[in-house]
Amino acid sequence: MQKKPRWWERLHWRFALVTVFVSLFAMSAMAVSALVALTHFYVSEQNHRVEDLTESRVQEISLIYRHMNGNKKTEWRKAMLCRAVMQVLTNVSRKSLLGEQSYVMAVISPANTLVYPTPDLECDEQHGGKSWKAPFSPTVAQFLDKLIAASGREKEKMDFTLLRGAIQQAQMGEEVAGTFGPSWLPQPFMAQPIRLTRSDGTSEVLGVLFVTTRFAIDESMPQLIVNVGSVVLTASLIIAVIAAVIAILFTRTITRPLAKLSKAARQMAGGEYHAQVVTRAGGELGELAHAFNEMSAQLRRDVEELRRQEVLRRELIMNITHDLATPLTAITGLGEALIDGVNQSREDYEATGQIIVRETLRLRRLVQDIHMIAKVEEGALHPRYVPVRLAALVDEVFAVLTPEFERTNLEPINAVPYHLAPVQADRDMLFRVFSNLCENALSHTPSGGTVTVSAEREGNYLRLSVTDTGQGIPEEALTRVFERFYRADSARSSQAGKKAGSGLGLAIVKAIIEAHGGRVSAENRPQGGARISFTLPLRDSEGKQQEKAEERLRHAEI
Repeated sequence: MQKKPRWWERLHWRFALVTVFVSLFAMSAMAVSALVALTHFYVSEQNHRVEDLTESRVQEISLIYRHMNGNKKTEWRKAMLCRAVMQVLTNVSRKSLLGEQSYVMAVISPANTLVYPTPDLECDEQHGGKSWKAPFSPTVAQFLDKLIAASGREKEKMDFTLLRGAIQQAQMGEEVAGTFGPSWLPQPFMAQPIRLTRSDGTSEVLGVLFVTTRFAIDESMPQLIVNVGSVVLTASLIIAVIAAVIAILFTRTITRPLAKLSKAARQMAGGEYHAQVVTRAGGELGELAHAFNEMSAQLRRDVEELRRQEVLRRELIMNITHDLATPLTAITGLGEALIDGVNQSREDYEATGQIIVRETLRLRRLVQDIHMIAKVEEGALHPRYVPVRLAALVDEVFAVLTPEFERTNLEPINAVPYHLAPVQADRDMLFRVFSNLCENALSHTPSGGTVTVSAEREGNYLRLSVTDTGQGIPEEALTRVFERFYRADSARSSQAGKKAGSGLGLAIVKAIIEAHGGRVSAENRPQGGARISFTLPLRDSEGKQQEKAEERLRHAEI
């Protein structure tokens, strides 16, 4: 007995699981793509803002410094620079290390000290649970270390070298922009020199304005990206659940017809060959159900035919047993009488010998019929074509059957024209055909009747018929007389006073004629008796010969 499948092995659950996995994968891929794109555009936007902010602040600081008469002595320049920076960055809390609310700003002097923020500025804001104060004058290294620590120490040495190098390049008069921090969310920065342009056209670097974004210092991802990720994750789970439900409902349209097919198949396996699948499914499932129904119908017909053939085969075995036993009994009895030799005259010996020969021929004919049927079933019936004159062949058949015709008081009539041109056929097979048909007529024609063999042309075929004057063939048997192992009602034979045949003769006739490319049929004549006809195809040369022969006959009659 087949093991019941587990729930995950069922088709609709497989569809549902696959749909969920595909949905989650697709949504995950979409979410990652969205986050990557969002991060890219966010960082790009931050880069532009940092550049714009840095440039505008540098211009403001330089302008204010110039108005403060920046040509004073060197010892006053640092103080003037601090005043200019503080005046420009007025929106910066005196206790905030973070620049304009969203940005971190620092001003570094050419001596690598922080001009802004100054030692008296403190940062009491909490960043990730930590508070930073400057009890001493912070250096550039300390500032950068604090900055990198806030953004994460994944690439500490690399980021420190990058930022220090950018500040040094800016101190030499170059503008440097770039990113640092984690690769999945880089932090943009810019270092731009603060220049003092003299009246003679020369310029001097007063310091460097370093600007970067705040979100790395805040040790948190921008809230927009966090919100987008949460929305995409929630949407992915909801869509996966909906897709699973839809997949389960959709797969029912597939699994229901398949379940019906499975049930019908089990019924057929149990011997119920009438099982049919009733479904309104279209497409491949509809075609599959239609093909299954056709297969079921064909299998039912084949089984019924096999059963019928088996019944006929059993009847044949019984008939053959009887047909073998009757002549063997007669031969045995007559043989024992010959051995005893009691009161046997010469005439008695001759009569006994004739009976023994006749019964022996019956046995041999029965064996030949069985052998011929075996060849037909194996598909080993292959005609050997030679020119055959049909009128002469019919005469030979009548000559062989003359004792039977005389014994049954029947008149054989050969109505096949002698001028008929030869046809290409297997002579031995055609002899068997005429012999079987004549013997069938002998068996079913009462004493005093006739058996006639005739021929006529029908287009590219030659039709030959064997007609008797018996009681005819029962209507229900007309369509079955050529079946193997089939025997018509024995009443027809009993009415003629003859023994019923074995039921193989007409089946052999049909097999031989079909092997020649012809067809065979049976019918009852209106005036009484049966007519069995068959056709033989004529080749082009044979057809022309037949036309010439008929034309010569017409001229001779004229």
